[in-house]
Amino acid sequence: SGAEGIGYIRLTQFSESTAEELRTALTWLKERNMRGLILDLRNNPGGLLDSAVEVADLFIDEGVIVSTRGRDGVARESFEARANGTFTNFPMVVLVNQYSASASEIVAACLQDHDRATIVGQRTWGKGSVQNVIELEDGASALKLTMASYWRPSGRNIHRLSDATEEDEWGVRPLPEDEVKLADEELAKMFQARRERDILKPHAEGEAETVPADRQDPQLQRAIEIIEQAISKPATAAA
Repeated sequence: SGAEGIGYIRLTQFSESTAEELRTALTWLKERNMRGLILDLRNNPGGLLDSAVEVADLFIDEGVIVSTRGRDGVARESFEARANGTFTNFPMVVLVNQYSASASEIVAACLQDHDRATIVGQRTWGKGSVQNVIELEDGASALKLTMASYWRPSGRNIHRLSDATEEDEWGVRPLPEDEVKLADEELAKMFQARRERDILKPHAEGEAETVPADRQDPQLQRAIEIIEQAISKPATAAA
């Protein structure tokens, strides 16, 4: 692909084992002199809050990862990064699209707000609500109550309200120069190509692979460009 020294990791969900599998993959890549990383969260619908916090914590060594507020707007919980076990000293791109939601948005927002990663692709879904599930009738049915909402380290909102407009503050969006919009047809082609590749060489969740030389994926091509530019800059420029 010409993307020498660039690691590529795709996460399909945020489960209990995601952060540990990601740590293993990152260690493997660092041992092989990875110079930059692309973390692909496209079409990742989310998962566990704890998993999102652990994943973000792998890349930043201090500061707020995400916070929650109750329906009254009062701060409830704040999750902070720990310095121990952080992977630093390489440029990062996080790929997102309109189907990246919830835990994916927490990670992307955190890394964007801390200037740890460049966000590439399309604006995310906007699912920033925390729900409590209350079982009724001995588990025969359940009631979902939205008890709290996720907020970015910058204090900005993630959740898209039902009457929100494009101009409102919600989700995670790339800077204009890093926004690469795909029509539904292009998206379908891209994921078909990805599926075919996966059938030939299955990847466990969090497993590293070489950067796919996939010309049907302009979002990935933009990510590679950004990493290559960052790698080629002299170290003195990183002031």
